[in-house]
Amino acid sequence: MLEASLNNTYRDVLDDAMCEDEKFNPVYVEQILEARTRIFDEMCKATGTPDTEYNELSSAKFNARSVTKKMLAEWLEAVCCIFDEYATPVLANSIKLAADLDTMKDEKIIDQKKIIDLQEKIIEKKEAELQSVKTVVQTTVQSEIKSYSSVLKSTCNKALAPRRMQAALKTATEEDGRSKNLIIYGLEEKKEDKLEDEILEVLSHLDEKPRIVSCSRLGKESTAEKEPTKRNFQPIRVSLSGTDHVRQILNKTRKLRTVEGYTRVYICPDRSPDQRVSHKKLVEELKQKRISEPSKRHYIRNNSIFSSDT
Repeated sequence: MLEASLNNTYRDVLDDAMCEDEKFNPVYVEQILEARTRIFDEMCKATGTPDTEYNELSSAKFNARSVTKKMLAEWLEAVCCIFDEYATPVLANSIKLAADLDTMKDEKIIDQKKIIDLQEKIIEKKEAELQSVKTVVQTTVQSEIKSYSSVLKSTCNKALAPRRMQAALKTATEEDGRSKNLIIYGLEEKKEDKLEDEILEVLSHLDEKPRIVSCSRLGKESTAEKEPTKRNFQPIRVSLSGTDHVRQILNKTRKLRTVEGYTRVYICPDRSPDQRVSHKKLVEELKQKRISEPSKRHYIRNNSIFSSDT
């Protein structure tokens, strides 16, 4: 075999495994290129050609006196050995690799087409399901709208009846009026004092001085003149100029508990009969809470009872 006489200068860069390896390995290509470089360097040196100027090697260079037949024979033998024993198997494996790559490319294209077809089928199915849901929703909504429209029409006809309109208007007017009112409990009637002055005296302890539109005691007419010895504590309704003053006073009314002479004076909103009934129930529940859970603080806020740890 040619391999047997290959110069060690070239052999030590070539792996004998590449002759039998059935797979393409780029390392083998690098080894063959290195062996070729060493042969060409030797040729350049013998022919006087500059290093790495391999394109200048020619028959005229090889016919020089410095190049012997033995050199030419050894170079030819080495080139044939490298090409036949090493380069040819690598080239064959590269061809096989290229064919395998083409096959893989074709298979990938087929797989991608299958994926695209599957995605299109899924999209079509989703669109069909979506259209089905859309139809059901539209039918249901239309049915509900018709039902709601008939109920609304019937309700509006009843609500807009003259008597109901008058009652609603009256209630709204009363509610608006009450929002500007206060009810004061526990303030004793004094014959010599004007009622408005007494009220302003109470509110002064809350650092409030609103404009009083009107004020009067509720219940039966005072009997103070007929029975001078009898004390009169009838509630007082006070009308102010705006709801803001009412809210400010109600937020400060607790301060009266610490003012001498006014510890039993209470200021409350002007509630409707129904609101008074509901508030009375809340007060009863509050009392029960304080008895059953004495370790907690219980209070009424926004028509509800709240509890917190003391």
